[in-house]
Amino acid sequence: MKEATHKKLLEATRKLIWKQGVNKTTVDHICEAADLSKMTFYRAYENKFDIIKEILDENYAKMAIDYEQIFSKNIPFIEKIMEIIYHNMESVKEISPELIRDIIRQDNPQMKEYMREKVESHRDLSMKYIIIEQKKGNFRDDVKLEFISFFLEHINELILDDRLNSIYESTDELANQLTKMFYFGILRRN
Repeated sequence: MKEATHKKLLEATRKLIWKQGVNKTTVDHICEAADLSKMTFYRAYENKFDIIKEILDENYAKMAIDYEQIFSKNIPFIEKIMEIIYHNMESVKEISPELIRDIIRQDNPQMKEYMREKVESHRDLSMKYIIIEQKKGNFRDDVKLEFISFFLEHINELILDDRLNSIYESTDELANQLTKMFYFGILRRN
């Protein structure tokens, strides 16, 4: 497949799933948005989940690089946390509640397992830096790593909680608040 065709499929899929989620996006929608035939789509991908996985893999890989760059900066720790919070805010800015809901409550067994692995991977990435920073004394000693790990695994469920969502104007506003509460809650107070 030509690079330009591949890029058109990725961009069209990304825009659609960011706006309407996974479940409402079909191969027909993707092809129409990319102005390509279904035959072209199926030459590259077996189904819509394959292209969605590719997009999510790119996002998670970029997130890992971004975290590494932020935590390797020679800046005060609180500035690193602020950059992480800003990064997370920007990451969810364009994502619809439908996409978050579809990812967390995925019915497709293949996609469900894939997302479980991605959530664990993101949790492990976050835990890597939290452990390092806790050893440096930047995070509170009294907060157990098991609690932090549990919270990171379940933060997406909180983002989808109807009661919490009714408090905020948007899902990304709630996600930002949860991220801030998490990081500022485990910071060591000087």
